[in-house]
Amino acid sequence: MKKHVIMATYDGIGTHYSGVGTIAKNIVSFLTDISNSLDMKVSIAYINVDKTSAVFNKDCFEAANNLVNKTGGQMVPLCNSTKGQSEWDMWRSFNEWNFSCVSLVTTLNLLLKEDEDNVIILNDTPFLFFAKYRDLVTVKNLKCFYFPLSTGKNHAFGDEEWRNNRIRVEKKCFELIELEKDSKVISLGKKFAERMHEDYGLNFHEKDYLQNGLCFEKYKDFLDEKFNNKDLLKFGIDISEDKKIIFAWGRCSIAKGFKELAQAWVLAYISLPDHFLVLQIPNNSGENEYFQEVKNILSDIPRVIIIDDFNPNIWKTILRNQNTDVVCIPSLMDPFPHTSIEAKLLSKDMNYITLISDVDGAVDAFEKDECIYVNPRDSAEFSKKIIEAVNLEYSKRKEIIDRSDKTIEKFNFPEIMLRFIKDNLN
Repeated sequence: MKKHVIMATYDGIGTHYSGVGTIAKNIVSFLTDISNSLDMKVSIAYINVDKTSAVFNKDCFEAANNLVNKTGGQMVPLCNSTKGQSEWDMWRSFNEWNFSCVSLVTTLNLLLKEDEDNVIILNDTPFLFFAKYRDLVTVKNLKCFYFPLSTGKNHAFGDEEWRNNRIRVEKKCFELIELEKDSKVISLGKKFAERMHEDYGLNFHEKDYLQNGLCFEKYKDFLDEKFNNKDLLKFGIDISEDKKIIFAWGRCSIAKGFKELAQAWVLAYISLPDHFLVLQIPNNSGENEYFQEVKNILSDIPRVIIIDDFNPNIWKTILRNQNTDVVCIPSLMDPFPHTSIEAKLLSKDMNYITLISDVDGAVDAFEKDECIYVNPRDSAEFSKKIIEAVNLEYSKRKEIIDRSDKTIEKFNFPEIMLRFIKDNLN
């Protein structure tokens, strides 16, 4: 029986600005690479985006479109009541979530065939709402893998009424999914699974994971390079050659812990006169007040550079910069941030120590002896750990970096996806 894999997603197909998008892009890349060896049809249902808008990503869209054309599937834009002209208006309310999931039902009723082995990957939390409408799908030969990438209890974002309503509906959806014999919730990582168990009573078994990872070949050019501060001038970053860098990057969201890092730097900077704090935190999450708050905390603090630019060549260059001394992943509410794996991968033969938040999924990328764990919410502890990392003797630093390098293969996304297919799709 021919297998038909449908991926329902938002970011990473018509747009790309987040970790959700990176996961979707990686899945598209992997399925494209193996499409010659597997008898598999792939279709993609994505949130509609205005192709004339600034958020449209031609490269993402063409990669997805080429995959479905190559395998005989379909590209289907889903309705969600907006014109799709910005990230925020496409995915901001429960109405959009419901409209998209009902639209997905219509899509499946047109696409699915009883004589095919149908599998759908529902990529991101809003598609949990599909559980409310699953019974409206006329073809019953369908396995559903729900892949939430945040939850209302884990991601303290939005006003209290909105968030409480989100938690209430998520609980209902999880209960519905548990009743479906051909459905399961997939966790991005072990730490996030623990949170969903604590918060919603979900239980996960060995095969109920699609661990986060990277397509390593996309980074190989930078892995062969090393840079100095002078190489940052092309990005408008002017730091003298004798100064060191403490670095963090990612979209500027409350989930990422940049406010907590800023507060720690306020306590630490006097003790570190030869260091700059560099934050690459593009303000594209619809959280402008948070972005301004981070800037305000650091407004009168010396040796701070804030970069409002998504350009991935900036953070890759800084991670391969011999002047980079400490890399911080201070995330608070991420299931499993890509930045933690990127820091691990690009640390090969470098000199920086990684500080990892121990309150969320960032720890899934690093064992305790491969980094320094920190609680970002404790500013005094955080600042002390930054200073500790800076002052770590070379031999100890190298031991930590080398141990981390030995476990990077666990995060090779094509291998992760192959295991997921073997465990769940066969």
